[in-house]
Amino acid sequence: MFSHFCSFSSLNYNSEMFMTGTDFLQAVLWKTGKPPLKPREELNAEQFQTILDSAPRHINDNERELFRNLGENAVISFPEFLFLVSILSKPRDHFLKTFQMIDIDSNWVLTKEEFEQVENMFAEGEGGENPENTTLKVHFFKMDGSGIITFEDFVKFLDNLQKECLELEFTEKSLGKERISDRDFTELLMSRTTLCDEEQQRYIERVEQRREIDKDNSVSFAQYAQFMNLLNDIHELEIALRMFQIAKKPVTPEEFQRAVQVCTGYNFEDRLIELTFKIFDDDGDGHLAHDEFMKVMKDKIRKRGTVEATFPSGSWKAFRKCVHEHMLRTS
Repeated sequence: MFSHFCSFSSLNYNSEMFMTGTDFLQAVLWKTGKPPLKPREELNAEQFQTILDSAPRHINDNERELFRNLGENAVISFPEFLFLVSILSKPRDHFLKTFQMIDIDSNWVLTKEEFEQVENMFAEGEGGENPENTTLKVHFFKMDGSGIITFEDFVKFLDNLQKECLELEFTEKSLGKERISDRDFTELLMSRTTLCDEEQQRYIERVEQRREIDKDNSVSFAQYAQFMNLLNDIHELEIALRMFQIAKKPVTPEEFQRAVQVCTGYNFEDRLIELTFKIFDDDGDGHLAHDEFMKVMKDKIRKRGTVEATFPSGSWKAFRKCVHEHMLRTS
């Protein structure tokens, strides 16, 4: 994963590599093939500070263009990259667990010191120093480190991050239009899998063959985001559908809709249900067998940034205790 970071990072300061906002988005949205090795610019202290000074100081409700707006004016460290990637493919109900893991003293606010403990954990084994300030730290905790993040702010930031990546992916495919075709949707979905080109093409061609004249064969961004967010809950969906697998009974559209509602709390639009069956119903019998959908979506989905970053083994409680004791020793 460090080599992936190195390939996309375009800044260097004090012998440490950093990503810009543009670098970060390119790295997490990279699909296949060997990533390009970017030329790296050496920053002096004044240039580094100028970038920090430009960091936004508040987490806004609907800031879905944070990293696009940062562009080249950002410094993102390797531990921060790992942290961001680790939550990109997590369902929303995992945000609380992530927050509680970082919130060592359980007071429902995050301090810079607590955040840096997690950074140090992610950096373990890769060497290098954890810089005093980065764009993300200034954004979260102000330049002097006196700021805090509430749980509400934390959820806003993560929501916006996930939406920004989805929106950029959708916009690149739609060429700025409000909708993409069913084929475009299937191509985007297949690009998120580890299926070989031949297997991906089989699904894409199936959608084309099942295209209906005089019917809506397109997908809006809201629909695209809803489906991609379901992939973050894919393990919960598998549990909801397991009884059908055990009974060796294929799933009807109505049953699939009910399973989605149970594991996510929202209903899929009928258009998405129709498109899901159009893509994955192999024999066209109007039902989904386990191998037709779940096996592909659960086993073949590639995580953002080509990594499924996880926290150290053991329970959350054990890790929190370890970090808490470290903070007491160093205070």
